[in-house]
Amino acid sequence: MFRYYLMGIVLSLAGIGLGYLLLPSMETLALMHLRDQDYAKALGFFERQMEGDRKLPASAILPLSNLYLQNGQIDKAILVLEDFLKTHFDHLEARKELGKLYQYAQRPMDYLENLEILHRLDPTVEVLQQLSNLYSFSANPTKQTQILEEMLKRYPEQVGGYRDLARLLMSGGQYARTVDVLLALKSRIPKGLDPENMQMLVYALLNLGRKDDALFEARDWLSRQRGSRSSAMVTELLQQGGSPELAWLWVEDLRGLMPHSMEVLLQWGQVALATGRGEVVFPILETALRRGELPQAGVALFSEVAVSLRQFGKAIKVMATLPEGERPQWLQQSLAEGIVANGGGFVARAALPLLENRFLESYPVLAAELHLRAGSSLEEFQRWLQRGRVATLEPEWRLRLASLLMRIGRLEEGGERLMAMAQDPKIPDAVFRELAEYFIQAKNVNGGLEFFEKIKKIRAGDRIEEARAILLVSHGGREDECMAWLAQRPTLANGFLTDAASRALDTRQLRLAQLALDRLMVQPMDDSLNMLGREGRGRVLLLARLDLADHQAMAALQKLKPIQYLLDESENRFYEEVVIASWRARQPVRTEVMNILQSRLNAPWQVVNAESRRQYGMLAIEAGEKGMGIKAFLDAAAEAPPDSQEVAQLMYILGPRPEKTALDWLEGRANKANERDLAGWVEILVSVGAARQAVFLAGPRLSDPGKNPALVDAFLRALSWIGDEKRMEEILEKEMQATQSVARLQELAQLAEEKNLPKIAGRIYQKILKEDFNDEKALKRLGYMAFYAGEWENVVGYLGRYLARHDDTYEPFFYLAEVYRSLGMVEKAKPFYLKALAKVEKIQDPPFSVRVAWTRMYQRVGRWPEALKGYEKLMREQPDDSRLKADYVELLLARGMSREAENVLRFAGVR
Repeated sequence: MFRYYLMGIVLSLAGIGLGYLLLPSMETLALMHLRDQDYAKALGFFERQMEGDRKLPASAILPLSNLYLQNGQIDKAILVLEDFLKTHFDHLEARKELGKLYQYAQRPMDYLENLEILHRLDPTVEVLQQLSNLYSFSANPTKQTQILEEMLKRYPEQVGGYRDLARLLMSGGQYARTVDVLLALKSRIPKGLDPENMQMLVYALLNLGRKDDALFEARDWLSRQRGSRSSAMVTELLQQGGSPELAWLWVEDLRGLMPHSMEVLLQWGQVALATGRGEVVFPILETALRRGELPQAGVALFSEVAVSLRQFGKAIKVMATLPEGERPQWLQQSLAEGIVANGGGFVARAALPLLENRFLESYPVLAAELHLRAGSSLEEFQRWLQRGRVATLEPEWRLRLASLLMRIGRLEEGGERLMAMAQDPKIPDAVFRELAEYFIQAKNVNGGLEFFEKIKKIRAGDRIEEARAILLVSHGGREDECMAWLAQRPTLANGFLTDAASRALDTRQLRLAQLALDRLMVQPMDDSLNMLGREGRGRVLLLARLDLADHQAMAALQKLKPIQYLLDESENRFYEEVVIASWRARQPVRTEVMNILQSRLNAPWQVVNAESRRQYGMLAIEAGEKGMGIKAFLDAAAEAPPDSQEVAQLMYILGPRPEKTALDWLEGRANKANERDLAGWVEILVSVGAARQAVFLAGPRLSDPGKNPALVDAFLRALSWIGDEKRMEEILEKEMQATQSVARLQELAQLAEEKNLPKIAGRIYQKILKEDFNDEKALKRLGYMAFYAGEWENVVGYLGRYLARHDDTYEPFFYLAEVYRSLGMVEKAKPFYLKALAKVEKIQDPPFSVRVAWTRMYQRVGRWPEALKGYEKLMREQPDDSRLKADYVELLLARGMSREAENVLRFAGVR
């Protein structure tokens, strides 16, 4: 029995032991609760398991970490994983989980360190990409480059790796490696070159100077991306990073592939504008505008193209179609700038109401320039100018303001502003060129050189030296110094060399101009693909100017002929100057001269001012085309008044006896003239021998007496030429009766005397004396008239009153003395003789007639020796003067010198 009890006890103990062994562990219980989503109990069991520094098995680490994470205990979750990884360093899943926790905890450095370990354990695409991003964030381009290169080696189909590596290399200026990476992408994954990658490839090639390769890659990409809307950024890139000409080749391809794309049309138009091909795109845009196909951006582009072609009227009309408030500010500025530079007053006045007030207020200096061009009132111009003075802060507009002030003649104020700006380090170096121009305009080059010496102590830079060099060149007398300065500087910009050569030519420093041009011609142009653009033409023009200055006009002409049809208006004027110089140098260029004359004088579309017409007319006369030349002078004076320079030069060319065509022209102008100008045309007709035509034209248009004195005077001169004294006297009489002005009466009297009408002249002078009893001129002229008419009493009355109040030459004293003597009043005559003698004695080198009167006065006052000596000299000069002989004989007889008198008479043939 005991045995059975013992067996039972043993079995019970064995069951209890086995049951104990079958009880679940803390880890198992925790996992069970975790599976049942009883997270609190699960976490409690996990923590009880970890009591006493007991280690959890690997299977429990990640669940425990997740529990901590769910409770927001990120630090404990990280600690669990960190402790675990100390002993399980290469546990991949724990590493990945730890990386996530580091991200949640915002511990980037720990995250990076863990990621680098993961990279060594399992370099997947995701790990490499994350590592690249972290290196980018921490600005470690070297390691990022290594990671991306590794990514491309391990996963060559990963497009993002190529893009990231290319972007990284390009940001570091490694354009050659950038190109290699992107070309590798293209060869492996042709469609991997998305627009962004293509943009980077083109940009890198352009920076390497491989413009042709850039264009080839763009074209190749375009052939596979037909219809892509991303072409716009490639266009912009080629235009800005390559050259406008390169962009033009590209957009031409675009037009060929997508001829109906409005976006491509706009790109094409923008590049055409940038390359000076506005005339190509203008009609196409105009057609699209008429059809209503242009979007608002296209309308703005068309207006800008019109501005570039100086078709300001169309630009204004098109811009007016844009709603107010939606007109781009850049377009308004482009229009305003274009009109200021090349427009006339009419278009400026038309543009001002179109430009929005807020735009004008933003650019007050430009507004002032526009009002100046428009010929606005002085008050309006001054208002905007003052706003510009007050509101302009930006350096560019401060420079423009100073330039405007100099242009309107306020050199001092403009120069003061420039000199103040030049001392401010914040102002761009462009101020120095403007300042040099100021000193040149002010003709104070020496003062400018002194100022630049002071500036060099405040600011430094190549632009200061270059501006000072321009002043040296403009000085004109320091050629050797300028040449030495150029020789010391092997690198100078094209623009500077161009300016230096031009100013050297202006000041006739031909050696300096030659040196600057030699330097310029070996340097590549800034836009080498546009050989015939403004820069290329400018070089040819400078070479031609040098030849012309060296008296080699024909050599200059040979240089200009290949680019003749590319020249703009100002350049074409120089071409004409060269042709004319060649003609005057007796070169065989008469055909070219005649072409110039025909195009300038006969082409209806040519706008030629009066001065230019006269110059071309003179050239035509030199070339033997007198008819063409006279016609040019007639056209130049078509609207000119008779007293103008144009008409004066015309009359010089016509000469004293013009041909019938010119006479008809003069008669036509006289016939159409207003009352103010008619007198001048009458005078001109009289001067060319057409007095009868003048009388015929002016006679019916004579105003009432006293209304138009100038026409009356001219008409009287015409009557004088044809000898119609009766009508002259009638007109003078009427004018005299209608005139109360003493000044006008004196003019009429003088005119009457000039035309030998003494009677009416006398009546006019008598009327003058009624108005002014002591009128000086009337008394004198009436006294003279009475003397020549033998009216001695009147002579005494008029000349006596005249000499009682006025001093004069010897003549009136002598006449009055002679009259007193004739009246037997010898004593009264004597004082007047003596006064006359005193005045004659002061005359230096008196003429013969004065010396005759002088000698007679000696005789009259009894100074016989002087009188005899005087007669002897006069007789030697004029031995045949009968009156002189009679006076001489009279004197000899009075002095009892009968023998001498007899000799004089015998010599004269009197017996």
